[in-house]
Amino acid sequence: MAAQEPEAGQLHAANLLTDGLASCLTAAPSPAFSWQLGMDDDGDPALARQTGYELEVQDAQGTVLWMSGPVASSCQRGIPFGGSRLDDDADYAWRVRIRDGAGVTGSWSALQPFSTGLTDSSWQAGWMGRAPGGRAPLEILNGALRVAGSPFLPVPCPGLRSFQLEARLRPVMGRAGVLLRSSGPGTGLLLELGADGQVSLRHAPAWEIPGPAAPETPVLASAQATCAASGAWRHLAVSDDGRTIRVSVDGMELLAVDEPLEQSADQVPAGTIALHQGPRSQAEYASLRITGIKQETPGEREEFLLDHRFDAGSELALASLSHWSRTTAHRQPDEWTLFRSTLKLTGTVRRARLYAAAHHHAQLSVAGTPCLSTTSFGYPGEGYYDAADLTEVLAQHPADTPVPVTALLHWYGPGQGRAAGIPGLLVRLTVDYDDGRREVLTSGPDWTAGEAPYRQSGYRNDEGDPVEHLDGEAAASLNAAADLPAAIIPGRHPSSDFPRLHPRRTFLSGRFVAPQQFLTAGDGTMVADFGQVIPARPEIDFLDGVPGRTVMLRAGYALGSDGRVDAGKTASQNTDMSFPYTQASGLQHYRASVHLGFRYLELPGVDAAEVSRVGASTVHAGHPGEGSFSSSDPVLDSVFGLLRDSALYGVQEQFVDTPTREKGQFLADAANISYATMALFGEHAFTAQALREFAWSARRYWSAGEEKGRYNAVYPNGDGKRDIPDFSLMLPEWAEEYHLRTGDLALARELLPHLRDTADYALRYIPAEGPTAGLVTNLGGGSGPYLHGIVDWPTPGRFGYDMECAAKTTVNAQAYSALVSTARLCGAAGDEEAASRYAAAARALAAGVRTRLRVNGVMVDGLHADGTPSSHASQHATSFPLSLGITEPACAAADAARLAGMGMRQGPMTVHRLVRALLGQGMTDAVLDLLTSKDQPGWAQLLGRGATFTWEAWDLADGSDYSQSHAWSAAVLKEILEHLLGVRFSVPGGNEVLIEPPLCRLEHACGSVPVGNGYVHAGWQRRGGQVELECTIPPGVTATVRLPAGTYGVKGPGADAAVVRSASGDHQGAGATRDFRVHTGTWTFTPA
Repeated sequence: MAAQEPEAGQLHAANLLTDGLASCLTAAPSPAFSWQLGMDDDGDPALARQTGYELEVQDAQGTVLWMSGPVASSCQRGIPFGGSRLDDDADYAWRVRIRDGAGVTGSWSALQPFSTGLTDSSWQAGWMGRAPGGRAPLEILNGALRVAGSPFLPVPCPGLRSFQLEARLRPVMGRAGVLLRSSGPGTGLLLELGADGQVSLRHAPAWEIPGPAAPETPVLASAQATCAASGAWRHLAVSDDGRTIRVSVDGMELLAVDEPLEQSADQVPAGTIALHQGPRSQAEYASLRITGIKQETPGEREEFLLDHRFDAGSELALASLSHWSRTTAHRQPDEWTLFRSTLKLTGTVRRARLYAAAHHHAQLSVAGTPCLSTTSFGYPGEGYYDAADLTEVLAQHPADTPVPVTALLHWYGPGQGRAAGIPGLLVRLTVDYDDGRREVLTSGPDWTAGEAPYRQSGYRNDEGDPVEHLDGEAAASLNAAADLPAAIIPGRHPSSDFPRLHPRRTFLSGRFVAPQQFLTAGDGTMVADFGQVIPARPEIDFLDGVPGRTVMLRAGYALGSDGRVDAGKTASQNTDMSFPYTQASGLQHYRASVHLGFRYLELPGVDAAEVSRVGASTVHAGHPGEGSFSSSDPVLDSVFGLLRDSALYGVQEQFVDTPTREKGQFLADAANISYATMALFGEHAFTAQALREFAWSARRYWSAGEEKGRYNAVYPNGDGKRDIPDFSLMLPEWAEEYHLRTGDLALARELLPHLRDTADYALRYIPAEGPTAGLVTNLGGGSGPYLHGIVDWPTPGRFGYDMECAAKTTVNAQAYSALVSTARLCGAAGDEEAASRYAAAARALAAGVRTRLRVNGVMVDGLHADGTPSSHASQHATSFPLSLGITEPACAAADAARLAGMGMRQGPMTVHRLVRALLGQGMTDAVLDLLTSKDQPGWAQLLGRGATFTWEAWDLADGSDYSQSHAWSAAVLKEILEHLLGVRFSVPGGNEVLIEPPLCRLEHACGSVPVGNGYVHAGWQRRGGQVELECTIPPGVTATVRLPAGTYGVKGPGADAAVVRSASGDHQGAGATRDFRVHTGTWTFTPA
């Protein structure tokens, strides 16, 4: 009799991930493996839990390299490879089988292929660049000569012994500068005029981009001109007779400085006049006139005249500009480089991999096919690399035919969200043939590099973001046959500028979107309306361009009364949102490389008949999935949609302040957006990346003395070291939320040294005695409006908070949060001593908050330095302690009622604290008021004003640059899913959840929440004082269903489905509930 096949287990592994990626080409030498659980339709849901696994790793030939053997564990995430380190740039595969709840092992999963990446020593390649310089940052735009970021732009006239200069100009960002008596960069005297009318004459500084600012030098004289309207043109007059320099602004002489020229027989004539603009500074000239005496004819009274008009029409402006040197030897503010090489194939391609890293962004093409984009904005040693599979591309290429390899490198200069560093590109392309040979093309001296066809059109804003200006004519002339100079190779990888690279674990997504409608402005300008604010790159197909014509494409958030894009300060976030494009002839496809957030795109001077396609390509983080929510309240559903879009579009290469003005990763913004993306999209990778990067900031800038425990307020960044104290206190709570969502204890352990430092940082500022004893007082760090703590931002969001308090209630509450989160993570990591110590410190601080900061039954904003309590009792002062569990239970209900009665008196930055405080006391209807009321500040009011992306502040104050694409208030998506849908994680990783529908004025709600093993679905309807619920639990997840007390009919996924009920009895008390514990499957609970 034949042996009977052993019965297969109920579970199998699905959605296998290597180092967190489904398709991993850059695995570590010792990778980590993860999976979800799957079950066939005829499986027993009661057994759908993992009790063990067995994992196997093979090489490309199918040889087993390592087997875990049977492991008794429910863990499915981050299982470490236990074999010898894998080779770099090689192919492998793995599979796993699962033991179910009955202890029976299921079938093997299909093999999941993966490839290893490169360790730093394996690149065997050099970082490439080109010589600094190229097109000078001088451009005619909008009837003016725009000048930006350069230490020396010589005026086209001979050296002068004496002269008179007249200019009509305006400082746009920073100060407008003119070098006098100069013999080159860093020589002579620098005359500067600020937008505020401040005039100074000082010795010329020596500097080069990427310096963050021009150095200070001795000032010879300074004065203040009369104030003028913002953006007003000023008339500057300068005379220099070789002894005295006189300066007038708008007809009023401000300076008369005696500074005789020194003469020597071998001295180079010090008479050159040049324009000077420091980093992130920009000026515009409407006209420039110079009269003087030529130096080469001493003693001769020959008048020399330079008279350039840039505001008298484009023809005269371009004629004037033609006299200027259009090139510079100095590094440009916005450097674009084209690299080229070739690869010769010598056999049948079996496998090909391309690896690349760039500072800041590169797009690579092989055989004419765009195949890889890579971006790194970080500091040295904190950059990323990417990889692409080119097997199919190269296998189709004819043998013995050179394969062109090109790359476009864009270095933005230092700015918000970008460390400075130097431009660089690193490439390694490996080709394996079917005969076993491997050939490698690496970045090195055989590559060529030249300036790419982009003009230097200045800065968008004072954050250092350059204006992208593609020159179609230059691009057309730069054909594949054009010779380029050899690339410069400053060093091989790793080097001091690029000591280490990390494989990227986050990726972008996006799609082409067409406008929802086309509008026509009053002057006939075509305006594309995309229907909502999107982070995107404009794309336009022109049927036939006009050679040399510059089309000033302009994006924006709003339209003016004339129907054109509103370019005003508030409407544009004080950002030049133009995309100048200089056309070539014939059919051409304009594709922007840099994204902005916008809703409208105008095409001035372009007729509809000239274009065949207008649209944009959206740019946002790629996420593994997406939950959902809908309810009986259409306003709430619209608010949810607003929050969802904002959270999605608030992340590009990193979490951002805004995709338009400040693309930097601010800590508070990142934490808030992360709460939303983790809850709704199941996002983990961007959060892990951000947490690591802020930990890197601590290592770089905040690792010693009193500063230890802080983090940069924004990181990476072009302006180096700066913190906001209460931002630093947010990181432990954020790290704990990440651990709850993922169960990733490895990252928690990696972060814990920094988290402990942060807890200790807070404790250092708690005096043992004195007027504020027992409370965090004057927490070290910050400056200006952020000194000792920001509380809320922008300023209107503070709603009158007493910033003079030395011991602020909000700061103390967040210090408590840092202590308890650090304590719990120490406990999870097995450090019980540290956990106990920080928990005790948290309890002591909470006691101090309760006893010292409650006055006449109300929480006040804090204590002043002399110990007197603030006379102001803000909503923040009550919501922060209540949301974090500090408030004594006897006061919690009254505090919640007070909060509800105040309406919305917190800004978008901290509103999630208010929502959590109310929900913690069961005041769901009060939260619904906050979410849906159009009569007070909040999301519904934003919708009523036409917002399609959440704002930085509830109101756009006239003259401010508050962002209209700011996702930090999207944090409350977490609370909507956890408390209005009613699905919350009970254990790290989400393998146990609590489903607790609220009793509130909503009639019904339904939706889904991503968990480690898929999605928990829930839909409920209110039935008087009870709730009818249907929920679906994925394999590997157990749920506790908590319903209002009463009798329920329960139906499970099968006739014998098991449910563990709480004891029934008399539930007469208010808020009484009943629990049911259920396993995998679909369950319904119907009130009897």
